[in-house]
Amino acid sequence: MTQYRLGIDIGGTFTDLVLYDKKEGKYQTEKILTTPKNLADGVLEGMRNLVDDFSDIDYFVHGTTAGLNAFLERKGSNVALIVTKGFRDVYEIGRANRPDMYSIQYRKPEPLVKRRNIFEVEERVLSDGSVETTINFDQLDEVIHQIIEKEFNSVSISLLHAYKNPEHEVAIKDAIHRKAPHISVSLSHEIAREWREYERTSTTVINGYVAPIVENYLSSLEERTGSAGLEGDLYIMQSNGGVMTSGVAKRMPIQTLLSGPVGGAVGSITLGNLTDYKNLICVDMGGTSFDVSLVIDGEPDVTSETSLEGFPILTPMVNIHTIGAGGGSIAWIEGGGLRVGPKSAGSDPGPACYGNGGTQATVTDANLVLGRLDEDGFLGGNMKLDKEAAYKAVKAIADRLGLGVLETAEGICDIANAKMADAIRTLTVSKGIDPRDFALVAFGGAGPMHAVLIADLLGIKKILVPTVAGTFSAWGMLQTDIRHDAVRTFVSALNSDDQAKMNTLYEEMEEETRAILQQQRVNQENMLLQRTVDLRYVGQEYTVNVPFSSDNRESSLSRLTALFHEMHGKIHGHSNPDGLVEAVNIRTTGYGKLEKQDEEQKQDIPETTTDIVSRTNKPVIWNGVEKNTPVLTNEQLQYGHRFYGPVIVEDPSTTTVVPSGYRVEVDRIGNLEITEEGE
Repeated sequence: MTQYRLGIDIGGTFTDLVLYDKKEGKYQTEKILTTPKNLADGVLEGMRNLVDDFSDIDYFVHGTTAGLNAFLERKGSNVALIVTKGFRDVYEIGRANRPDMYSIQYRKPEPLVKRRNIFEVEERVLSDGSVETTINFDQLDEVIHQIIEKEFNSVSISLLHAYKNPEHEVAIKDAIHRKAPHISVSLSHEIAREWREYERTSTTVINGYVAPIVENYLSSLEERTGSAGLEGDLYIMQSNGGVMTSGVAKRMPIQTLLSGPVGGAVGSITLGNLTDYKNLICVDMGGTSFDVSLVIDGEPDVTSETSLEGFPILTPMVNIHTIGAGGGSIAWIEGGGLRVGPKSAGSDPGPACYGNGGTQATVTDANLVLGRLDEDGFLGGNMKLDKEAAYKAVKAIADRLGLGVLETAEGICDIANAKMADAIRTLTVSKGIDPRDFALVAFGGAGPMHAVLIADLLGIKKILVPTVAGTFSAWGMLQTDIRHDAVRTFVSALNSDDQAKMNTLYEEMEEETRAILQQQRVNQENMLLQRTVDLRYVGQEYTVNVPFSSDNRESSLSRLTALFHEMHGKIHGHSNPDGLVEAVNIRTTGYGKLEKQDEEQKQDIPETTTDIVSRTNKPVIWNGVEKNTPVLTNEQLQYGHRFYGPVIVEDPSTTTVVPSGYRVEVDRIGNLEITEEGE
């Protein structure tokens, strides 16, 4: 009998696993070092540590960094690009805007496809979808011959106006597969079916760039877990906050780019529902990166367009801002000043204190030197840290700066905290959002260690540390549903005639969405479809995504425009109720509801609250002053406990650091609620 639900998140330093036992109603967690040479090795090792018989696993969801790492490290596939004749330079020209206007050193990102690897095909579809020029198959055969001869293993196809009529893209894909079935093919109308040639082409190229890597990784993982006894589908976390089967992920690997960090954002929504905090700043600090996302009014901040490393991506993604600041971020000196990150020691060799041969000082080493980490209590005592090696690494930096070791260690942490606070400001203050109106949810192996200090820099008064903070992204993946997004470009003024056309397109997208959900074994009664539309004032470039009622009454259009004016005012600080409004894209989001446990029932509220007994007391450096600080463990804490900083709370997967001036309470779910009270 299957009884387990398993969530796995692969990070740059650690691989996190969360196992839910449906029979017992309890969680188990596991945290092991990531195996960068073959990520599947770490996944299988962690699974064997938790489960004896893989056939007992009922549901397996996985956040993979295979595609993102290949993209960030520029180790993607050898990809070719096929475009309409006359439009070979669309991808290289891009946009004329300058994202960083005042940087004299600004350079456009190096294209993922060199111009010599862009091939033109004689064909032409007009903006209304009609075919002006049919495909010249003789010339196409020559293009395919060159692609095979040059040994490309991936091809991206982005033809002019294929979002309106994709038949030529489909025909070219069929022609390629007849002659070279081993080549991965990405079609723009399947990846990003909306207008704007450069953005659509960029999105399709990125998909093609990572496709073979993701396909090979998922196929290998399916084979190895299947041979070990795992039955059923392997689910993959999507960047939009939902999940999909690995079969769909192989066709749309671009949707896996942010699949790891998104798990924490989805978990924060569930946490917010359980704790009645609807506005949350979610921070995930691991060993390599620091990820920030928002939950506003109980909903994730999802954007339909984003930019990654300077490349536009047209696909719905949870809006996550990532910087290179993690526990493994390396401290270095430039121009006589101390710097931290973005380069990371990763898991191999890792921080100096890991004892794997690392010699460079990292944020983790600095925390160990300051006493905020315990060499004997790390990972629940399963990993002994080398404090002497950490001290030696920090001292090497301190000597070059002419500072003391403890002073340098605090400087490393302060710089990292300042960088992380700035990352939060990018998603809040720079968009007119006051972070003081939010609670800060801290997770990841290093998140709770820095969260209170970051909140202090931003004026945030409330910090939440979840019960499974160290493996929270993996836990969040168990709270998700299957999701599929469909889009059609529909540029027109809003009137009753347009509404009829819009409904026809919506019905087409809903049929497509139901078919994809059915492929993923979702029953009709478990499907939920939502309609939205991208609206803008005539003459604007940017749009606002607005919920759209499915009824056919003309009043629904007036309600739609009124809602647009209201949302425009909230987002941008102004609106023009007398301005003309037009639609740009219409969207359908389909959800396939999955079984989830009732989190509220898993905690027992004790009749009496026991006294807290610290595991130990140890000297810790706080703002240059050494204070004897109690060290507690999560196992000792229960609902109703209240205590005050300075204090350190250890968990097998993370450490929470609380300075003076803060009150800590354990809520009924086991989360730590930390509130500023002043000195």
